[in-house]
Amino acid sequence: MVRVRFAPSPTGPIHIGGVRTALYNYLYKLNKEGEFVLRIEDTDFSRKVRGAEEYIYDVLDYYKIKVDEGPREGGGFGPYRQSERRKIYNKYINLLIEKGLAYYCFTSKEDLLKAREKKDFSYNSKTRMKFKNSITLDYEESLSLIEKKKYVVRLKVEGNIQLKVTDLLRGTITVNSNNLEDKILMKNDGLPTYHFANVVDDHLMKITTIIRGEEWLPSLPIHKLIYDGFGWDMPSTVHLPLILNPSGSGKLSKRDALQNNYSIFPIKWEELDGLKEMGLLPDVQLAYISQLGSSFNSGDVELDLNKMSKKFNLSTLQKGGARFDFNKAKSLNQKGLSEINSEFLMSDHPRVFKKLKLALPDRALEIVDLIKTRVTLLNDFELELKTFISDPLDFDESVASRILNSVDLVDLNLLKICIRDSTNDSIKNDIYKISVEKKLNFGKLMQFLRLSLVGNLSGPDVFFIIKMIGKNVTLRRLNSLLEKLKKQ
Repeated sequence: MVRVRFAPSPTGPIHIGGVRTALYNYLYKLNKEGEFVLRIEDTDFSRKVRGAEEYIYDVLDYYKIKVDEGPREGGGFGPYRQSERRKIYNKYINLLIEKGLAYYCFTSKEDLLKAREKKDFSYNSKTRMKFKNSITLDYEESLSLIEKKKYVVRLKVEGNIQLKVTDLLRGTITVNSNNLEDKILMKNDGLPTYHFANVVDDHLMKITTIIRGEEWLPSLPIHKLIYDGFGWDMPSTVHLPLILNPSGSGKLSKRDALQNNYSIFPIKWEELDGLKEMGLLPDVQLAYISQLGSSFNSGDVELDLNKMSKKFNLSTLQKGGARFDFNKAKSLNQKGLSEINSEFLMSDHPRVFKKLKLALPDRALEIVDLIKTRVTLLNDFELELKTFISDPLDFDESVASRILNSVDLVDLNLLKICIRDSTNDSIKNDIYKISVEKKLNFGKLMQFLRLSLVGNLSGPDVFFIIKMIGKNVTLRRLNSLLEKLKKQ
């Protein structure tokens, strides 16, 4: 059975790069009818952020990405927080040391910093003999330092070995071990580094396919050495391309987002709004994120996760970085809003439509059917629906002035007669007849009617508005504007 994992660190809010990793793992799981594991990699206590783990779950729940095994769900391969797996790591690090494939390193931070001042320094097979470690010190001295817990454990990388690793996206990669460091596997606090923990966990949790970010590709040879050291088979690996800022000049960052008025977070994190708060629907967010580095969901875009998974294929992934384009995301959102079922839309976002349903409960569905074709973001509904919910508090005086240059104020009162005495279907025709009889500018009459209803010249069709709000409200708004103009 295919088993994939999403393994974020709770060092802050996950952004859309993390969402894409979770999404691709989940789509692969659905496609292969496998299992999706959530593992919290929280061994770096100094960078752990309060609330970050909860945020991870909030995001997955928001997107309806269902976790099969994890800290909340449990499962047969737990614990699913690395901080709770210390005994497991101790067992396997000791095994690696016993095999002579890892060693205790007692080199101080100061000595390492001094050594790294030299260009191209690397702590490896060529330099390890110059430092204090269990290879260079005798048994008694090493034992004394071990008992004082003044050590880290490093992987012992043999020199001048040609290592071959395979990535499903990039093919076979060959690396000479002289270019690899003796990476730290266990820190001085007794907790593992990513390199060691992810190998042990992925093996014990029976992960079959690793889909993660490109930043871990250079570490693949180190991970291969650890797998080989234990005699374990290495899972298949796929390293996803970077998500770049809109200019393509670097990785997508919070700073870019703040400067360009978009968000890299799915939902609100502390004072920072997410894509949700900016008005993008969750399924549209996922559909757009699915396109960042892959072609499987372009063209006829699928929003439903289950249907999306049937199209998902690792062969459609691209090697190069993918630019984030918020305008493209908004365009996809506009299309998504125009096609979504209005009843579902209102029930799924009750806050957005609460005032409309209170004001016009029998007309709400018909209004949303129209307005959803005019908006780009969910937040746009607030302005567009305002016309149907409440009378305008002010009006565009420059428009009123231009109208009054063509039509006398007294003649504008004829609009009231037409609305009062006509049916909804005949109002437009009756206004046109009066404009011809009285030799009035029909266009200006229509502008004035819209101005009275909306406060400016924007908004949906005037006669649709009248039909929705009714004649009484229409006449009230028309009278209100006429009275205001009389007082000027």
